[in-house]
Amino acid sequence: MGFVRDKRVKDALMNSTIQNMFARGELRKDHPLQRKPGRWNHNERSGLIATVLKDEDMDSIKVCEQLSDTGVILWVIDGLQRLTTLNSFLNNGFKIGNHIEFPVITYQTVKKDRSGRIIKDEYDAYIYENVEYDLRGKFYKDLPDELKEKFNNFKINIVKHLDCTDEEIGYHIRRYNKQKSMNASENAVTYLDHIAREVKKISLNNRFFKNDIYRERERNNGTIERIIVESVMCMFHLDQWQKQSKKMGEFLNQNSSKQEFDKLNDNLNRLEEVYRDSFADVFSAKDSFIWFTLFHHFTGYGLADSRFGEFIEAFCDGLSDREVKGEKFSEIDKNKSTKDKSVIIKKLEILDSLMKEFFHIEDVEDASDHEREEVFISENVELDTRTVAENIELYKETLDELMIRSVCYGSRLLEKQNRRSLLAMVAYSYKADLDLDEWLVEYAGKNNRYLTDQKRNYLRMRRDFDKFCSGHRKKSA
Repeated sequence: MGFVRDKRVKDALMNSTIQNMFARGELRKDHPLQRKPGRWNHNERSGLIATVLKDEDMDSIKVCEQLSDTGVILWVIDGLQRLTTLNSFLNNGFKIGNHIEFPVITYQTVKKDRSGRIIKDEYDAYIYENVEYDLRGKFYKDLPDELKEKFNNFKINIVKHLDCTDEEIGYHIRRYNKQKSMNASENAVTYLDHIAREVKKISLNNRFFKNDIYRERERNNGTIERIIVESVMCMFHLDQWQKQSKKMGEFLNQNSSKQEFDKLNDNLNRLEEVYRDSFADVFSAKDSFIWFTLFHHFTGYGLADSRFGEFIEAFCDGLSDREVKGEKFSEIDKNKSTKDKSVIIKKLEILDSLMKEFFHIEDVEDASDHEREEVFISENVELDTRTVAENIELYKETLDELMIRSVCYGSRLLEKQNRRSLLAMVAYSYKADLDLDEWLVEYAGKNNRYLTDQKRNYLRMRRDFDKFCSGHRKKSA
């Protein structure tokens, strides 16, 4: 029978100790499931500082301990706004506002004369006096030493949950926020136990989200994270679209991959290069994920990214009012149920049609295209035409899955014009009963171009694949 250890301990630390732990990285405030700091307005921040200086009570801070290969990590999971507010005031990040209640406090200090010398009584003992002090308009640097010490020495109660898993951390964050104003976007992120780091990596680091399109409030309240989640869902799992943020988060946590987020990140980097301030209305917080998905479709055309900028410009100049099968994007965009699956699909259908028309791209492949694919595979992979015809849909499904699973999203190897030779590679892999996954990742990593002559391109890839498989067989031996 094993021992059952305590799962929770309580402690109290001075404010200065906690701030030093922050500075040294011993106490982490950046867990991927945690919402961002900076949510409080000036009055709320001022009220907290006044509470500390008056030595009033403050709710305990909740921490989750997580054991990793590199050591013990302490994550702040509840109380982040309080701790970061205290840290900001300590570093003179803001002054106490004029609207705090009971702004004048009293503290005790040694009595001094006008020249600042300490006054003692006839027995050479210190004389103390009570001093009233108005907190309004004061930075930390303005406080008298007595109040600075009171601020630094303020005891903060800590509740620590021990040896937590990622799932337990998410559970505790949700539990502590059930009665608080965690919005739907922030709550959805707590269900991304396995991929939250990928979401936060994009939201914090990708330059596209630094544009003035997105307001500071949206960067702090989970809106950017919501856009990222919606984008991955729309780009790769539209058939499973979930209107509710919580359900969407749960689905992606189980079904999405790091590679899907890498693809989105790569697309955003490319979009940043063509973005103009005049496009701000298009990339609104409401419709950003629609346009990110449209650009994902555009990347399959093999056109220069600057051409997508030309399309957006035309769209803003009136293309949005062009009718497609009797409907206009501008009218559908007024629909209040903008997150309904049917509305999203209709928007994408209209935008796809307008974009294909703008670039003079055929909407669908005709039968002869399919026939040419089958002939190409049959001739080059040396398979009879009946076998190819029976398996062509399997080859296509396998290639589509490879494009999603592999880490080669940014490679031009996957462009539409190269699809014929890639289909032939899939057919060859089935014929040889070998997997393409590992080879494709390696090959795309060292080859970002392809030969327009698809036969020569296929033969080059096949030689490399044979060499790759031969090398693996020798290692195994």
